Amino acid sequence: MKILTNIINKKNKECNLPFGSKECGNFLKETYKESIDETILLNEDLYSNLLEYDEIINNLNKLEGRKKVIEHKLQNEMKEYEKAFCLDRKITWKKVTKNSIDSKKLKEDYPDIVNNYIKVSSNRVFKIK
Repeated sequence: MKILTNIINKKNKECNLPFGSKECGNFLKETYKESIDETILLNEDLYSNLLEYDEIINNLNKLEGRKKVIEHKLQNEMKEYEKAFCLDRKITWKKVTKNSIDSKKLKEDYPDIVNNYIKVSSNRVFKIK
């Protein structure tokens, strides 16, 4: 009953913060943390936003590709060196070592204790198709 009351109360809340701001994102994530497994129809006026979103994603993908080309050119010139300078710009390409737990092996070897160390978190994933 408490979840239903929270959902009803949250429906009356509006985000009065500027869209795109960190504060607005935090407000929306916190206010609408829980989800309802149902579908709604959005206002058709939002369709132009979806088209603009598609264009932005397409441009970001192109820019990401160009960024990778530049990175690869620089890395090819640096070879095994960790630091380089080009005029006033410093470039680093350092080896980083990371230790992690092999959770699959841990579950196989110690299935009885692994549940004592599992941390569960959840969030809502936003996608546009």
